[in-house]
Amino acid sequence: MLSRVIPILPVPANAGPGVPWAVPRLSGEPAQLRRVLGALETALQDRLGWRLPAGTWLRELRLDEGEAFVAITPELGGACGPSAEVAFDTLRRLLPDTDIYVGAARG
Repeated sequence: MLSRVIPILPVPANAGPGVPWAVPRLSGEPAQLRRVLGALETALQDRLGWRLPAGTWLRELRLDEGEAFVAITPELGGACGPSAEVAFDTLRRLLPDTDIYVGAARG
């Protein structure tokens, strides 16, 4: 019988009260995911001053052949906020020949 493992992670101290926290869904080649996620975190920190772990603003990062998808938590700007613009610009720089989709995560 297969068991489902549910990770239990502490909420980071710097997440602040009321900031949602979740483990983002990641899909793609692990080394590329690490590189893109690190670049996204750095870009959000540099351009928006966010010093938040990915679990507070990212719900999904999917990197497929020729396609990248990012879902940002709606509470922190979703698809219409500055975080979406930073994510798009960062992905466009890192993955120049890739179709890029940035959207708000569903509730």
